[in-house]
Amino acid sequence: MTTEAPATATARRASYTSAIYGVVSIAAVIVAWEADGNEWHLIEVISGYLLALWLTHSYAALVSTGQFTPWRRVLAHEFPVAGAGLPALGLAVLGQIFRWDIEETSDLALIACAVTLLAIQASLLRHLGAGRRRLVLTILCDMVCAGVIVSLHVII
Repeated sequence: MTTEAPATATARRASYTSAIYGVVSIAAVIVAWEADGNEWHLIEVISGYLLALWLTHSYAALVSTGQFTPWRRVLAHEFPVAGAGLPALGLAVLGQIFRWDIEETSDLALIACAVTLLAIQASLLRHLGAGRRRLVLTILCDMVCAGVIVSLHVII
C-alpha cells in the first residue's frame, strides 16, 4: 500500500470516482441510444454527452470551492469524467470511417466501456495495494453491472 499526503489521496480518489462515473454513464447512454438512420447519431450522442458531462462537472467544481480557480485547472481536474468515454467515442468514429454496421459499432463501444472500466479499476486496486479478495469482489460487482447493462441493451 502506498502512502501519500491526504489531499493527494483525496484528489486521486476523486479522479478515479469521476472516471468510473463517466464510463458507466457513457455505457448507459449507448444502451439508451437508438439508431435512427443518421449515420453520425451515435458519435453525436456520445460526444455531446461527454462534453456536457465534462462541462457540468467542471462548473460544479468551480462554484463549489468558494475560491477563484482558473478554468483551465478546473477543466483539467475534471477531465477524467469525460476522458473515460473517449475509447467508446473512438470506436464510434472508427465505425463511421470503416462503415461498420451501426448496431455492431454500438456493441463495440459498449465493450470499450467495459474494458475501460476494468482498466480503471485495475489501476485503482493496484494503487491501493488491494488483495486478491478485493479484486474478485470488484470483478463480481462488474459482472452484475454488466449483466444489467447488457439486459437493458437487449430490452431497449
